[in-house]
Amino acid sequence: MLRAVCRAVVAFALATGAAVAAYPDRPIRIIVPFPAGAGNDLLGRMIGQKLSVALGQPVVIENRAGAAGNIGTEVAATAAPDGYTLLVINNAQTMNQALDPKVRFDVVRDFVGVAMVAASPMLLVSSNDFPAKSVPELVAYAKANPGKVNFGSSGYGTPQQFGAEMLSGMAGIRMTHVPYRGQAPSNAALVTNEIQIAFGTVAGFAPLVKAGRIRPIAAAGNTPPKEFPLLPTVGQSYPGFSIYIWYGLVAPAATPAPIVKLLSDEIGKIMANPVNRAEFEEKGFEVTPASGEALTGFIKNDLSQWKTVVQQGKLTPPEGETQ
Repeated sequence: MLRAVCRAVVAFALATGAAVAAYPDRPIRIIVPFPAGAGNDLLGRMIGQKLSVALGQPVVIENRAGAAGNIGTEVAATAAPDGYTLLVINNAQTMNQALDPKVRFDVVRDFVGVAMVAASPMLLVSSNDFPAKSVPELVAYAKANPGKVNFGSSGYGTPQQFGAEMLSGMAGIRMTHVPYRGQAPSNAALVTNEIQIAFGTVAGFAPLVKAGRIRPIAAAGNTPPKEFPLLPTVGQSYPGFSIYIWYGLVAPAATPAPIVKLLSDEIGKIMANPVNRAEFEEKGFEVTPASGEALTGFIKNDLSQWKTVVQQGKLTPPEGETQ
């Protein structure tokens, strides 16, 4: 019996070693848990095309949208850990897990980091009809009118929602969340003053700001983005406040370490290439490459941060949105 078990273990090890040595010998898929056209999708396609050239195999983008990213994330979590399935991950997944512990995946347990790749800076903006023109004025207005300031988002469990929830918690104010299906309809609501404020990406807001249709109030990150260098940050009023959308690539847990390292190294080269960097920046991304190990640690810390925001704000997932 013992010999049979030993032979099985050795056979498995040899088969695994052969698979690793031959990797990749067939197409790789990158799961994007959001619709085509979203930031995750654009980034995944840009990296996938370049990774295909580097590895000599097709890299196929598979959009598995639904439940605020939860459906595609679960598909990736349960995929074979053989290096042929990757997932574009960002803080939407850590926020969703923080908001709803019943999701059928765990971003820490079920994945191994491959590479951190980029970030999208965010802004806090308002409708032109909203009287507050700064963070202190916004907070003062919200305190005088509790619950009467509507903030928009791209949906429950998104960075857009969590930016406003974090500000509410730090400032001790109460605002009303109005979720939309993406930043575009939220932007339209800003223009008509259906909502008064919103957090969102610089790329998503810049055309409306430049056209004078909405008003920028503050940068949401630690420093102003290059598009709005003179804009104050929310953190100047509330130290420690910082939110942006980050992006990385992960693989199912138990993916062989040599394969993870190969992918991490190749993606690192892609992001470090000056021509590629310029292409990513032209699309509104800040290139922030880091190793898979660093991404794994970052995901743990990010999840912990959003759990705190959920607890402090007593946030719950909306009925029908759980996964």
